[in-house]
Amino acid sequence: MNEDAARTRRARRLLPIILLFVLGGLWSLGPATAKFVAANGVPPFGMVFWQTFIAANLLLAICAVWKIPIGLDRRHLRYYAFMGFISITLPYSNMFFVMRDLPAGLMSVLIVTAPMITYLVALSVRIERFRALRAAGVAVGLAGVAVLVLPKGSLPSPELIPIALLALATPAMWAASNVFAEIARPEDGNSIPLAMGALYVAAATSLAMALASDTFYPIWDGFAVTDWVIVGYGIVTVATYVLYYVVISLAGAVYLAQVGYIVTITGVGWGALFFGERPSVWLGLAVLLVFAGVALVNYSREAARGPDTRKTPDA
Repeated sequence: MNEDAARTRRARRLLPIILLFVLGGLWSLGPATAKFVAANGVPPFGMVFWQTFIAANLLLAICAVWKIPIGLDRRHLRYYAFMGFISITLPYSNMFFVMRDLPAGLMSVLIVTAPMITYLVALSVRIERFRALRAAGVAVGLAGVAVLVLPKGSLPSPELIPIALLALATPAMWAASNVFAEIARPEDGNSIPLAMGALYVAAATSLAMALASDTFYPIWDGFAVTDWVIVGYGIVTVATYVLYYVVISLAGAVYLAQVGYIVTITGVGWGALFFGERPSVWLGLAVLLVFAGVALVNYSREAARGPDTRKTPDA
């Protein structure tokens, strides 16, 4: 029994790490996808609508097949509204907008500011106490990204500074939603319908904005490679948002925010694969530092919570 219990504890300790890296690899497709569709003339609100509408309908089908109850009370609806608009519609629309001018790899780098913002917000609302080891993990991960970015220099052109500053709004909104997702999540909320509700809100709000700005994108008109990419990214969105809620329930907002480091590293890889961007020679060291940072955050979480207080996923 002791051996089985030890094996179970090890599995629970490893599960958040594994899910975090899977989530980071999928999430890092965002900047590359944004760069591709923007280059092919897809407007931001139009792209976000199809991405979220496809994903929401797939999750609705999952809920129907698995007979997962969908919360429609006031608390659930408030949660859907905030997460759909602040966590999806606004940050993704902003990302698709700025990626018309910024390099694909740059957005992956800017995303890494989300953990620091999340940590500060969590401290300010007192859902997180200051712990030196966790703070060190965040700092080590940030150092890994600095090693990757600083030797390469700054922006390609000084004229892009305002666009780069605007791009920072995306990780800032993700940081705010990270904390909200932890403190306001309905106790009986299942990860799949929570993601579905937020995505339907995002689809509705992005559709309204697309129609109001006359930027709706008719995906059925001359369906081509770009449209397949949009559909594929909608499917990826299903996986990322289910993983998002599961990691939140397992480890909390600050731990989830470390996904930004993984997104940065894997985003560089996607940039090299899709756009021929050559990664820096510092990449190996950056990867080691990022992994060390995630490990420190995970270890400090386990030490603080103890073996008997860990959560298990609900989906």
